[in-house]
Amino acid sequence: MDKETLLAYEPKLAKLFIHSRERNRLSNAYLLYGPRNAPLKEIAIYLCQSLSCQKDLLACNECEDCLRFIKGIRPDFHLIEGDRETIKKDQVKDLVEAFSLSALEKGHTLTYVISDVDNITEEAANALLKFLEEPREGQVAFLTTTNPTRVLPTIRSRCFSIRIDPIESTLFFHQLEETQFQDAKGKEIALSRPSLYLLSRLFPSKSEIAETLLVDETLPIALDKVEEILNALLVSKKAFGYAALLSCQQIKESRCYNWMYLSMDALFDEALLQTHDGDNPFHDVLSFLSTRREALLGAKEILRKALSLRQINLSNTCLMAELIQKLSEVY
Repeated sequence: MDKETLLAYEPKLAKLFIHSRERNRLSNAYLLYGPRNAPLKEIAIYLCQSLSCQKDLLACNECEDCLRFIKGIRPDFHLIEGDRETIKKDQVKDLVEAFSLSALEKGHTLTYVISDVDNITEEAANALLKFLEEPREGQVAFLTTTNPTRVLPTIRSRCFSIRIDPIESTLFFHQLEETQFQDAKGKEIALSRPSLYLLSRLFPSKSEIAETLLVDETLPIALDKVEEILNALLVSKKAFGYAALLSCQQIKESRCYNWMYLSMDALFDEALLQTHDGDNPFHDVLSFLSTRREALLGAKEILRKALSLRQINLSNTCLMAELIQKLSEVY
């Protein structure tokens, strides 16, 4: 992330941040929310970097402080990544202890980012709430989520909420078509055009896609299954149900289920928003789904229920059966 990109694609956020800094009126906590392919964590980290930049109100990426931040020398910055694992109470306790003192470097602000803050245990959420209720002077938090309704209302009420949109998602999709991805063994991964489209709806950058493909071999399998299920949806209710249940029988890893549910959830969002175009490989599917908003909202509730299980591979066939039943209302 850089100054030019933020000013071009998130001008309201950039203007708000600049004016708040000029007036020394930054909020103690911000909640950045948006779709999965929005650069939520990237922007949150960049804004933290900006608060350590001594040259400009938005990080210049050139001064000594910015270069040290980019290299990972960040004594006054703390990152908790809920997009990688469930946030636990001990992680919040470590954060509180780390910020019990003043900033270690002159002119810096104590900043922290908690990505996917909705993926948090109840104990950790209560500890975080207490920390947010009693902020120290010169301390700024950036929380991110793709689903603000899953963030505790008491946490949301203590944050200034800002929506972040994807950056050139259509252009990103076409860039992915020219990108070669590799698995953990260095072998090139051949991904179909629909799979690349799904990836563009799940990730904000090519580097995140590459990293995920290196550590999770189940992702390409899950994307293939989504494509089969959605194509069957256009044939008939019976074909859709068969394809969905067959996929549940064929894939056994919980991560693969999660990716399948995440991919379908991202597509259902697009169907609800009706933002698809003729270049979309699932254009006909999304147009078809868009005709039954209530059924789609019900399907998304079932997907949220499935995703709340995270790494617990529990009753996925039953959940898929619920999804099939709900989507059958489309016909």
